[in-house]
Amino acid sequence: MKTNKETVEAMYQAFGQGNIPFILGTVSEEFTWTDPSNPAIVPQGGTFVGKSGFLDFFEKLSEKVETTLFAVDNYLAEGNTVVASGRHGVRIKTSGQDYTTNWIMIWDFENGKPIKGRSVFDTNQYEALFV
Repeated sequence: MKTNKETVEAMYQAFGQGNIPFILGTVSEEFTWTDPSNPAIVPQGGTFVGKSGFLDFFEKLSEKVETTLFAVDNYLAEGNTVVASGRHGVRIKTSGQDYTTNWIMIWDFENGKPIKGRSVFDTNQYEALFV
């Protein structure tokens, strides 16, 4: 059985390979993902509930941005929580603008499965690319 940290590491590896089905197969049925961006501005912003909601997040993300960099720098695991930090670079498909940000993602686990995840990054600069 994987540790919570190993599970998050495997999901990030899958994301880097474009393997969204692996990620969806890893999270719980009731999983909730929150992107801090304003959903009125950024299509993949807001809260997404369930595996179908998480798939909707990934679909909206891939429609609007191309990932140019995804790097995880650190992991911290304590009890049922894993915190990861890193860098994410994207190119906005409509404008061709590039954006790179530092991020923190927090994953909460229950019975060995992620039940909630959320991202923290500079949304002001990111949202400005969509207006």
